[in-house]
Amino acid sequence: MKKIVLACSWIVVMAVSACSDWVDVSPKTDVKSEDFFTSEDGFKSALIGIYGRMTNTSLYGGHMTFNFMEKLVQRYDNNTDSKEVRAKIYDYKNQSDPKNTLAAIWSAMYQDIANINNLLANLETNGGNIKTKGYWEMIKGEALGLRAFHYFDLLRMWGPIYLQDSTAKAVPFRDKFNSDKVAPMAANELAHRILDDLHEAEKLLVNDKMDYSYDFSNLFEAQRNYRMNKYAVKALMARVYLWMGNKTMAATYAREVINDCGLKLLRDNQKDVTLHDETLFGLSMYNMSEKLKDSWKSVLPFNRELWITDENRLTVFESMTCGINDIRYKNGFGFIHGDNQNMCRKYLGEDSFYDENIPLIRLSEMYYILAESVSLEESVQYINKVRNTRGISRTYDVNYSSAFTEDYRRDVLLKEYQKDFFAEGQFFYFLKRHNYETFYRCPVEKMLYYVFPIPDDEVEYGTMTGE
Repeated sequence: MKKIVLACSWIVVMAVSACSDWVDVSPKTDVKSEDFFTSEDGFKSALIGIYGRMTNTSLYGGHMTFNFMEKLVQRYDNNTDSKEVRAKIYDYKNQSDPKNTLAAIWSAMYQDIANINNLLANLETNGGNIKTKGYWEMIKGEALGLRAFHYFDLLRMWGPIYLQDSTAKAVPFRDKFNSDKVAPMAANELAHRILDDLHEAEKLLVNDKMDYSYDFSNLFEAQRNYRMNKYAVKALMARVYLWMGNKTMAATYAREVINDCGLKLLRDNQKDVTLHDETLFGLSMYNMSEKLKDSWKSVLPFNRELWITDENRLTVFESMTCGINDIRYKNGFGFIHGDNQNMCRKYLGEDSFYDENIPLIRLSEMYYILAESVSLEESVQYINKVRNTRGISRTYDVNYSSAFTEDYRRDVLLKEYQKDFFAEGQFFYFLKRHNYETFYRCPVEKMLYYVFPIPDDEVEYGTMTGE
């Protein structure tokens, strides 16, 4: 077999931390794939290595969660830049910061996809080396779900506003581990390819035991509720269907996850600040507090870290009215409050059990998807369920009436996405899906910057064919 050297190392360091034992990778050397996939342990390490790469700061350990994607929606106040300066982040082709960031995200995403494709190819040719019953199906199901996860975020970033023009070109779809050049695929075709992967993953993971315990004798299966398990796959399907405008299927999958996953919405985030115990899919970043110390800290005063002003906090979390007891903003719960400085606690890594976690899909999103997908009359119960659980009094419940229109529902959900997914990178996608022309702290007269340009290097001498 032709010797293929992996672009990135799969050497896995099994950390002693309960929260990070399956995601920490050390990129020390290249590994020939024909040598790597000769044992079950090799396949397991390859899968674990994918999760580890996803914590890279160019991906979900930075730009895809709290950094670039949140700066696009003007979340933070850690500078005194004018509107004109803040608007430069949307000049994706000419300003070096956004241009270089998007190029780094693109490159890292496709490197992950290449590694996933390599794993999938070897499952077909060398999968007989996996001896434990059910592990072949588990590994392939997770790999397909991870590939779909990556492609869906590429679609949401580089694709069109789907409900306006689903046939517009998006990004190249590569499902083979090779260097063949491919053309960007139409958004609707890519969406269906994503769903194909997810439906296959759903079948492969049908017997997923979903062991929520921590078993030191079987680290590979333990705490699967944070990996791309069967409910993470179903939750991602709900996301994709909603993006495509298929509210019937979005509601079906969101409801199934809510009813069957075994998780509940949380009322207390003093220790579990990332709401890890309601996370359907997430990552663990080894040594998070050290890696992210330039962005987050718990000791006043805050400087260049990603803090917000009191005005920002009051506006987003409505903390002087309905949100006065909302755990998502309260001091010592979701935030640390200072002298007109407020620091989100999600990435501080301060608690010995709940630190170092990066949430990527949480149960609350399933309630929001369901609320957006069912009738107006039914939707209020799901909106209020999250709000009440987070600490908002029933006095402020959203009520169904003639005034509760589609636009009203959309704006209520906008406020909820702002609150629940602060520093998680999801708010931009909500705004894009609904094509909001403006939003709180928007620095431009009209938001026209939801579609990213493909990086110059990819167009000039990358992996794409011409149009």
